Amino acid sequence: MKALKQVEAQFEIEFDSQIEAGIILSAIKPEFSDSPSDRTMTEVRCEENVLTIDIKAQDSPSLRAALNSYLRWVILSQQVLELSR
Repeated sequence: MKALKQVEAQFEIEFDSQIEAGIILSAIKPEFSDSPSDRTMTEVRCEENVLTIDIKAQDSPSLRAALNSYLRWVILSQQVLELSR
């Protein structure tokens, strides 16, 4: 049996402003700080108007699930922010 290698992904999302990126970070922060999965490790940071999400996972299904979750949370947070304007 082969040992599985850890898989990683990093994606960056550029927002219109640093304030908007910070609001989105604050909105999704509870999700990554209280992750129920021990199969992934996630780091989210904001530098100026760019939100960066790094995910390390034990396998590709875990990575895919985490990517889908974070992207959905970011999209939902941005939609709520747009509605509030």
